[in-house]
Amino acid sequence: MIKKTILLLALAITFIYSGVSEAALQTVTLPITIDYPLLRKLLVNHAFQENNESATLINEGNGCIYLALSAPQVSEENGRIKLDIQVNARAGTPLGGRCFTPLEWQGHLVLYEQPFLSPDTWQLSFTTVGSRLLGADRQPARITDVLWDLIKPHIWSYISGIRINLMPPVADVKNFLLPLFPQEKRRQAEGMLASMRPGKIEVQAASMHLPILTDVASIYDPDEKQEQARLENEELERTVALWEEWDGLLVYLITTLSQNVLTLEEKRILTNVLLDTRYRFVTELSDRTIPHDIVRQQFVSVWQQLSPLFRKHVLGHTEVSKALGYLAFVASADALLIFDRIGPTMGLEISTPGLVRLVGMLHADPALLHYQSEINPDLQKLFQLGPQDASPKPPEEKKSSSMLHRIFEAFGISAAYAAQPLPSFKDIMQWKVPESDVGDYLKRVENVLVSSSESVIAQGKVPEDNQAMFRNLIPAMAWQESCFRQFVVKGDQLTYLLSYNQSSVGVMQINERVWRGLYEQNRLRWDISYNAIAGSEIAAHYLTKYALRDPEAGRTLDDNTLARLVYAMYNGGPSQHGKFLKRLETEKLYDSDLLFWEKYSWVLAGEINKVSKCLIGR
Repeated sequence: MIKKTILLLALAITFIYSGVSEAALQTVTLPITIDYPLLRKLLVNHAFQENNESATLINEGNGCIYLALSAPQVSEENGRIKLDIQVNARAGTPLGGRCFTPLEWQGHLVLYEQPFLSPDTWQLSFTTVGSRLLGADRQPARITDVLWDLIKPHIWSYISGIRINLMPPVADVKNFLLPLFPQEKRRQAEGMLASMRPGKIEVQAASMHLPILTDVASIYDPDEKQEQARLENEELERTVALWEEWDGLLVYLITTLSQNVLTLEEKRILTNVLLDTRYRFVTELSDRTIPHDIVRQQFVSVWQQLSPLFRKHVLGHTEVSKALGYLAFVASADALLIFDRIGPTMGLEISTPGLVRLVGMLHADPALLHYQSEINPDLQKLFQLGPQDASPKPPEEKKSSSMLHRIFEAFGISAAYAAQPLPSFKDIMQWKVPESDVGDYLKRVENVLVSSSESVIAQGKVPEDNQAMFRNLIPAMAWQESCFRQFVVKGDQLTYLLSYNQSSVGVMQINERVWRGLYEQNRLRWDISYNAIAGSEIAAHYLTKYALRDPEAGRTLDDNTLARLVYAMYNGGPSQHGKFLKRLETEKLYDSDLLFWEKYSWVLAGEINKVSKCLIGR
């Protein structure tokens, strides 16, 4: 009796435990999507490697018995892979160096294939389930039994022998995902990755979906309160350094996409993504509200927007040697998206090794992760900002004991670079704000601003109907941003004006992080004319690419509203477009909105001399 009771108790415990285990697991699908241009590229690489994408299956008797396939085309029909192949067949009797009674046929063989992915080897193979013969004119055709008996067994065997090894991209996905999990959840993650297995392949109109099924522990509690701890100095520095590496990868993705023929809307998506991502970082860094996993958050947000463009323009058009790596990158990015939807308490975080792995999948140079201030011509071309050619290399640096050399050296600028386009020490000193009479100073700054706005207008970057508004906009922005100052005195040294959050410089307060790669950093700092032109170009960009393309059809904004809208975006990025108009509608304006409107109204009224109040107090 006691033994029976113990047995029943053990069975009950086992039942309860297994029920909890099953309930605690959910099957998640991580998709690998192979578009047909990419599948065609992989097939050619594996099975049609001879000249003109061909494969010779038989060549006997000096071509008397001959069978060759070429020019495979891949698409979908009725839920099957449709493989359209050109066939060149000849069947004769080779005798004495001659070919007797040869039968020849050239045309197209259309095969309908059922794909299969091995759960053991992750090799993709195909089974022929139907076929059609078409003549050279692509009309239905019939051939003799002799030729068909030659064609069918050899082609069926050849196609069924094709193996596309998807183990490398699957391994890349696993190697990328595992380190993203925190140490306390590493064992769960290892179990999850070990459970990866192929699901049922779906043949769709534009692509073939190969789902990877994996068992994930239900570790997300939707009611769990997510508290954002304020990052302390050391952790903040690490987060900033990681974000800078991520920014390097983002620039690479955007410039890679920009090399393709894009629509205006696709170009706008790219510029939006870069600006919104950078503005968010700058804002949260300034407010000290930056989350420790900002890179993961931004990666997920960015990939949702870039994924369709990457699949359309890059994945199926890359070199075959890079194809599986690119496929692994897309699959890894998609997997990160899936896990993000499961819940933030999975604790995934992208680290430097994770970014390096992603760069490796793209077959790119890891040096792109280094945060540098050099001009990026591809970014300039995309944004249509700044000079289109890369900056010339500075000459070999020569030792100098001049005061100018010492000043620039003190601020980390080489004399060679400073000697190129940067102003002289005398030129810089003329932009020191006088202690009393600022009338002449204001006039000179105003001339610089007028020159910059006219330069941008002359390049055709401002529509004629908006040019009068634009001419008033630029001095009002400079007034709001810097009070007409390019330089300030700190201690006993004259240096460039730097914003309170250490990110924006000069008379137009160009944010160096947001516009990295588009403008020369040192010229923004030390050349007031260059800084003014940069600010004018950026303002024109927001005017023409955003403010004048109002998403609400039929709504026309007057000049005053346009000016205020452009400044809101200049100050906070493209996302301010809708936000500012909402604030204006509800009369819940920010202080910056009101202060700019005040300055703009004074410029309109010809009261620009009031700038002296913020310069010297009167």
